[in-house]
Amino acid sequence: MLFYLVFLAIGATLVGAILVRIQTQKKIKKIKEELKRQWGKPKADEFDFDRIKKYANTSSENSFHQLTEQTCEDIDFQKLFAFVDRTASNVGQQVLYKRMTQPGSSLTNPLNHLIDFFRTQEKLRDAIQFKLLSLSRPDAYYISSLLTKNLLTRPKWLWALAISLLVTFCLVVLSFKYPICIVLLLAPLTLNMLVHYWNKGNTYQFIRSFPQLNALIEACDYLSQSHHELSNESVKNSIAELQSFKRKSVLIALSNKSGIEGELSQFGNYLLELVKSFLLIEVWGLFWIVKELESKQSHIEVLIEYVGDMDMAISILSLRAGESKTCEPQLVNKGKTMTMKGAYHPLIEHCVSNDIHIDGKSVLITGSNMSGKSTFLRT
Repeated sequence: MLFYLVFLAIGATLVGAILVRIQTQKKIKKIKEELKRQWGKPKADEFDFDRIKKYANTSSENSFHQLTEQTCEDIDFQKLFAFVDRTASNVGQQVLYKRMTQPGSSLTNPLNHLIDFFRTQEKLRDAIQFKLLSLSRPDAYYISSLLTKNLLTRPKWLWALAISLLVTFCLVVLSFKYPICIVLLLAPLTLNMLVHYWNKGNTYQFIRSFPQLNALIEACDYLSQSHHELSNESVKNSIAELQSFKRKSVLIALSNKSGIEGELSQFGNYLLELVKSFLLIEVWGLFWIVKELESKQSHIEVLIEYVGDMDMAISILSLRAGESKTCEPQLVNKGKTMTMKGAYHPLIEHCVSNDIHIDGKSVLITGSNMSGKSTFLRT
C-alpha cells in the first residue's frame, strides 16, 4: 500500500512538473510572438520620465553636451522619445534617454557595428530581446540608484543591535534550563522585529534594486557568451567583480529568473522572514553589502552601458524597420554648416518635408500663422 502511495505521489509530481513546463513554454512562445508583432512599432506603454531619467541624473560619466529643460520642452522631447524608444529593458531605456539628452562629441555612431551585426542576426536578436525583458520590471529603474555617492549612512546606534542579538542568544540558551527565559525573549525579539521592519520600510526603494542588479549581471553574462562579436573583457571583469554581491544579496531579498516573489507569498518565505527579523539578518547584511557596492559602482555602470548599447542597437533597427522614413545623419567637422533634405517632423502625420542649408550664417524663417514655422524648428 505504501509503495502505491509513493508511486502516486511521484507520478503526480512528475505530471505537475510537466504541466508547469508546458504552461511556461506557452507563455514564452506568446511573449516572443508579441515581440515580433511589436517590431517596427512604437511602444504603447506609459512613460514614467521621473524614473527613466534617473540614470542620466546619477551617471558619473561627464557629458560633452546636455539638453536643457527648456530645449526639451521646446522640441517636445518626451513625445519624441516615446516615438523613438523601442528598447526591451528599462535599463536600455534609461541609457537611451541619457544618450539623447547628453550626446557625445563623436562624429560617428559608436553603435554602428552593433546595428550592422544585429541586422544579419535576426534569431540572436530575438533571443537577446527576450532576455532583456528580465530587466523590464519597474524595479530595474532603481539599479541606477546604486551609483549615487554615500549610498547609505550607517546609523550611530547600530552597535546597540549587537547587544540585543547577544541578549537574544543568551536567553535562547538559558531557556533550555530556565523556561522563564522564553517569556523574557519577547522583549529583544519584539525590538528586533520592529527594527527589521523599520529598516525594510526606510530602505525598500533602495534594496528593491538588488534582485534586478542580479538580473543585470545574468543578462550581461548571457549576452557576452551569446556570440564572440558581443564578447567584452571589461564586462567579463565586472561580472566577476560582482559575483560576491550575488551571493550576499540572498540575505536581503529573494529573486528568481522570472521575477521577484513577495517575501510573504509562500509559507517558506514567511518563516525565513521571521528568522531574518529576529536575528536582524537584513539589517546587518544591508550595510555589509552596501559598503561593498560603493567600491564597485564603476563595474555596475559598465554593465548598464553594455546592456544599453545592445538594447539601443536593436531599438534603432526596430525604428528603421517602421513606416517612418529615416536616415543616418552624416556629421562633418566643417564649422557651422548644416544641410537637410526632405526633413519632416516624425510626430506629425502627413507632414510636409522641407530642405534647408545653413553655412556659417543665421537663417530667418518667415511665414503666416499656422504655416509650420514652429514645427520646422522642432524638426
